[in-house]
Amino acid sequence: MQRTLLKLLNRHPFAAYCVLAFALSWAAWLPIVFAGQSVGVGVRPSHFPGLLGPMLAALIITASTGGRIGLRELLARMGRWRVPLRWYAVALSPLAFLTVAVLFIRATGGAVPVLADFGRMGGLPEAGVLGVWALLVLVNGFGEETGWRGYATSGLLRRSGPLGASLRVALVWAAWHLPLFFFVESFQGFQPALIPGFFVAMACGAIVLTWLFTSSGGSVLMVALWHGTYNLASGTAAAHGGLDAMVSGLVMAQAAVIVLFVWQVQLPRTRTSAENAASSIRRGTDVAIRE
Repeated sequence: MQRTLLKLLNRHPFAAYCVLAFALSWAAWLPIVFAGQSVGVGVRPSHFPGLLGPMLAALIITASTGGRIGLRELLARMGRWRVPLRWYAVALSPLAFLTVAVLFIRATGGAVPVLADFGRMGGLPEAGVLGVWALLVLVNGFGEETGWRGYATSGLLRRSGPLGASLRVALVWAAWHLPLFFFVESFQGFQPALIPGFFVAMACGAIVLTWLFTSSGGSVLMVALWHGTYNLASGTAAAHGGLDAMVSGLVMAQAAVIVLFVWQVQLPRTRTSAENAASSIRRGTDVAIRE
């Protein structure tokens, strides 16, 4: 039985990863949905434990198919901090988007959020701005990005290329969020007509994160920093009055630039970088994610 399961994992690791990531996260979220509870600022229960599902799934599948060597490589990527400083700047770029959005709101006479509001987010204790940012990076950032970029995207890069890998992961990534629409306050505000926009936003986010991931040599730390910083700018109590929409719009513009100029003009070099990142994170194993 164990040998059969291992053979199945090696033959369909991407599908196995997705099933396990959904199972682990939804096992934490569905009881909240069925209980009719809601998560908002200062409200419990929290949806954050479920955000660890992608990371746990990546670690389990990697350990099962790649053994100690594969697991060690993935853990090394999670802590990879020796990258050129420009990639730290990219990882923290949502702060620049936030600044642009706040300046625009102020220039148009809108209500500018106060700093304390960035330290308040549904599902997290009111730990101040730096405390909430740290929790977002650790739980939201590493919890998701170890799986979506560190495992899933890296395995699809060689076969699908950076754009194809981004879009395939984005589709699954967006569907994974489905239970959150039923009990997380920030998701409950979505009107049905806005759901297609959510999928587009996820695709654009995946493109930016794939570019950052491959350009930084497969650093999960860099994409975790970006993810956590983006959620600080767009998911806290401060993200009202169109602030979240403006930050998301700037991310979409960033994704468009990457697709139209970076990945097209520098396509050969981009493919080489993507393949190197995929090979590096899979070093010591013969496993490549495939259908």
